[in-house]
Amino acid sequence: MKTIKALTVCCLCLLVIAVAGPVSGKTKEFDFPALNKIEIPKPDKEVMENGMVLYLLEDHTLPRINLSVTINRCGSYLEPPNLIGLADMTGEVMRTGGTATMTGDEIDEELEAIGAYVETGIGSVSGSAGANALSEYAETIVSILADVLQNPVFAEDKVELARTSAKSGISRRNDDPMQITIREFRKLMYGPESPYARHTEYATIDGVTRDDMVNFHKMVVQPNNIQMAIYGDFDKANVIGLINRYFGDWAKGEMEIPPPPDVDYNFTPTVNYAEKTDVNQSNILIGHIGGKMGDPDYPKTIVMNSILGGSFGSRITDNVRSKKGLAYAASARYSFNYDYPGWFYAFAATKSESTAEAIKEIKKQIESMQTDPATPEEMRKAKDGWLNSFVFNFDSKGKILGRMMTYDYYGMPEDYLQQLKEGVEKVTPEDVIEVAQRKLNPENLQIIVTGKGEDFDEPLSTFGEVTDIDLTIPSPESEEFEATEEELAKGKEMLMLAANACGGVANFKKVTTINKHAKMTLNMPQGAMTLDVTSIDVLPDKTAQIMKTPMGEQKEIFDGEFGWVMAAEQVQPMSNDDVAEQKKSQSRSMITIFANADAPDFKVAFKGEADFAGQRVSRLDFLTAEGAQFTMYLNPTDNMPAGTRHMGKTMMGPGEIVATYGEFAKYGDIYQPGTTKLDMGGMVIDIEVVSIEINGEIDQTIFDRPEGI
Repeated sequence: MKTIKALTVCCLCLLVIAVAGPVSGKTKEFDFPALNKIEIPKPDKEVMENGMVLYLLEDHTLPRINLSVTINRCGSYLEPPNLIGLADMTGEVMRTGGTATMTGDEIDEELEAIGAYVETGIGSVSGSAGANALSEYAETIVSILADVLQNPVFAEDKVELARTSAKSGISRRNDDPMQITIREFRKLMYGPESPYARHTEYATIDGVTRDDMVNFHKMVVQPNNIQMAIYGDFDKANVIGLINRYFGDWAKGEMEIPPPPDVDYNFTPTVNYAEKTDVNQSNILIGHIGGKMGDPDYPKTIVMNSILGGSFGSRITDNVRSKKGLAYAASARYSFNYDYPGWFYAFAATKSESTAEAIKEIKKQIESMQTDPATPEEMRKAKDGWLNSFVFNFDSKGKILGRMMTYDYYGMPEDYLQQLKEGVEKVTPEDVIEVAQRKLNPENLQIIVTGKGEDFDEPLSTFGEVTDIDLTIPSPESEEFEATEEELAKGKEMLMLAANACGGVANFKKVTTINKHAKMTLNMPQGAMTLDVTSIDVLPDKTAQIMKTPMGEQKEIFDGEFGWVMAAEQVQPMSNDDVAEQKKSQSRSMITIFANADAPDFKVAFKGEADFAGQRVSRLDFLTAEGAQFTMYLNPTDNMPAGTRHMGKTMMGPGEIVATYGEFAKYGDIYQPGTTKLDMGGMVIDIEVVSIEINGEIDQTIFDRPEGI
């Protein structure tokens, strides 16, 4: 009723206006006053006797105090190549691992009780720390921050937690195609072994010890290496007294820390391809090395970049995305860093079938910056876009102080940002052409594409010789498969005994299909959950698992070459890594092992006796043709398998997976375990067989690939 009345009033108003006719006279021109001048507060700077530099800015708007710490010359660039990940783990456990007076958990509890935080971290060329609380708790957070920075103990349990987290990240690093593209593009810019581009592996994370963290912390976290910004509701004299009380006795570091290394970049065109078959679009990066802060061309480059691809309406966005409809997203950026060069890049995310066309259009627009002068409209948009956002450089005291610390450390003038603004205002269309001719190098662009090459509109070789990027994640370190001739001979003998105990090699060779129903109980901290599971195997290499969950049925299917997961009416292809793991898993199965026990190229070595599941057993080490390495344990009394052990993917990332077998029963002509206990990195899964049918009829349409993948 209210809506009807409102519409009636609007109609009457329009009618009155129409009857009255046009308004006579000129419309009044509005005079807008000049914008208020930005008043930049002037922080105070204090240098302590131990070299620590303080920047203080009082702001009594809110009753809170903030501390922001920069630890200079402290980053992953200092890590040895075999310990990549050390800096990041040190930055994490410095806080989570607690101090000599409080555990990390006790620190959490105290901070939660007062609504405060204290955090630490270490990046590529610097470290950071921060604290925030109501101003009445200023001493509490200053004391905790000082304790964390000066006296971390790096508790072993938190070291292991950080290790697990890092490994989990490694296992997922190929999930996101954009992350892949950026990671590999960094290698093109800086070199694969550069500290600005290298990344962690399982082996480097496993190599990091508590002692490494202690030594790294001692080397880089020094008071003469620290800048601290303090802003908020405080009295300057009081807060300086607090800082002196908790940081004043911290002795100056004596170790000379090397600066971040230079970058040796050669302009050369390359074409690079990272295959990811489980996607239907391509992620494209095209570019070369960028600049360093302090470059006098920076203002001109800002305008040039905005016209090329730094905003909506830019040449790349307008042509690649809007006019040609080639990309869901398209942009460009010319970046500048302080310690080492940034990069220039153009980006597009496009459907696989328009990959080459998108690359051609991007290159065309890059070339246009050196030949086609910017229009007045392009100049206006480019400048306004940057200048209108200038005020946001001053919307928090934290930004102001952070910028002051950075300029101070790198020897730049305090008013550098204002100089930059004035420089942008003065840029002309001629300047844009001139700087593009010097800063852009369209003849030597490096191209990287992550996607499904077989679906591209043209092969990437259209643009030059293609380098295929290996995305394989090296497996976690495990014992090398080493065996003497005697161990191999004894291994074959023991394997034949185990195969015969379970039904004989001949009977295992006869197995063509297996249909198994089981109850699977997941034992989790939240409680146990039991699921019905059906697994279907068509030898030698097809497998399907159907799991009934509270959220509905979930299927995981592998046809020997390709795999997919179906859940909630959604289909997701398996990644290349998952496909490789499926093949290894097939080669580890008991059916495959015993069916191939007499194969001459099947490697198995007897490694003597070992302890397993509370008993003394015989140990056999395997290496299959698919590269699967694992251990099987045999009961010495009857030679039946007691269990297996191998490295694999667990809920917490890569880890050891241990299977313990029990209650063997005969199914057809072979014996299989009736129960299996899986320990997957601390998560225990109990599997109890309900039924197993050997060589029964299978509806093989389950292995038909769904449309669209």
